[in-house]
Amino acid sequence: MMGRLRQRWRQSKGVALIVVLAGITILAAFSSEFTYRSRVGIQAANNLEKQIQAYFHARSGIEIARLVVDFQKTTLNAMAAGMADKIELWRFASMFADIFANRTLKLMGIDLIDLKGAEGLGVDEGSFKLDVESEDARASVSLGDSSAKGRSAFFARLYPLLAGRVDPDSFRTSTGLDPKAKELILNIMDWVDPDDQRSDIDSNGNLVAAGGAGENVDYSRYGYRARNSRMDSVEELRLVEGMTDELFCEIHDQFTVYQTDKINVNDADLRTLRALWCTNLIGDPVLACVPPANSPYALVDLGLQVLDTCRRIKRLVFMPPFANATEFPKMLNLISSIEFSGLLNVNATGLEPLAGVKSKVVRVTSRGWVGTSGWQITGVIDRGSVNWLHWHETGFDATSLMVPKKTPEQQASE
Repeated sequence: MMGRLRQRWRQSKGVALIVVLAGITILAAFSSEFTYRSRVGIQAANNLEKQIQAYFHARSGIEIARLVVDFQKTTLNAMAAGMADKIELWRFASMFADIFANRTLKLMGIDLIDLKGAEGLGVDEGSFKLDVESEDARASVSLGDSSAKGRSAFFARLYPLLAGRVDPDSFRTSTGLDPKAKELILNIMDWVDPDDQRSDIDSNGNLVAAGGAGENVDYSRYGYRARNSRMDSVEELRLVEGMTDELFCEIHDQFTVYQTDKINVNDADLRTLRALWCTNLIGDPVLACVPPANSPYALVDLGLQVLDTCRRIKRLVFMPPFANATEFPKMLNLISSIEFSGLLNVNATGLEPLAGVKSKVVRVTSRGWVGTSGWQITGVIDRGSVNWLHWHETGFDATSLMVPKKTPEQQASE
């Protein structure tokens, strides 16, 4: 009897050991899973905290830009009548943002202002950067006024940027207006105008309504119709008949969908200035604007280098390159007479209606970051009403913007 009890006790002891080991294994698995989930939760919370901080950093930059635009409209105009027509404070918004973000202001690599001891400035973690640019530096594809005068201004605004680029061969062999560029511009006009009539240009150069089928005949095979209202984005140009993917990729950043005025030659890129220069030449456009066989640059490209150098020098001393629209053709003719024996002279009467020096609409891009978490806000603001016309937010990887942490010795030296 005792022997059986002893044997059963030994067997039960082995079962208990197995049960204990199984329990320990299960608890270890639960413990490992709990630890892993806790670490993931903590990291997710940390990332979310940094993302929220990055968002508010970016929002700070956006608000600084809006305050600068609003200050010019309300306070500066009240202090000095007409001052807003001479000073564009929005150009300095990025400098104000640098002061708030970093407590310093650098000018040509020199610390011009140091406010590191001031309270209420700077951010403890991460930073933000603000970029403000003129939307008027691009040509507007918004019709605005559908009258004959508005349509003529629309055509004149787009033609310099598209002439010779839709089909270079057609441009070289044609007389008068480039037929391919003319056709594309009329298609864009039909896309944004409020009616369904196809536009055309008569023998006297007047915009008229063409007879026959309406403007949607070309789109029936695609399954959609002309929009007949303002475009929501420049990408919508790809839907217009005659616009190819190659041409769109080449020109899309030279256009805007917002109702701007003349092209701001103080901020327009060199491709836009080249188009304005070449389509208003007095002399031979082939000699001036077509590169010779032994060089990738035409005469106008060399002239643009001189022009851009002058613009950069004036910006360095916080002066507008051109104070008014009449200075632009004068500068082109001055460069032409000094450097190119008058071969690049332009018709000022034809150029001045297209060129401007003011900005009605500005694009604001604010990027905030903390650690590797970044947030970008892009907005387009109307300077007249101080209303946002466009708003877009997105996150991004800010690894490249991270600043190495300073050692205690470096912090002590500051």
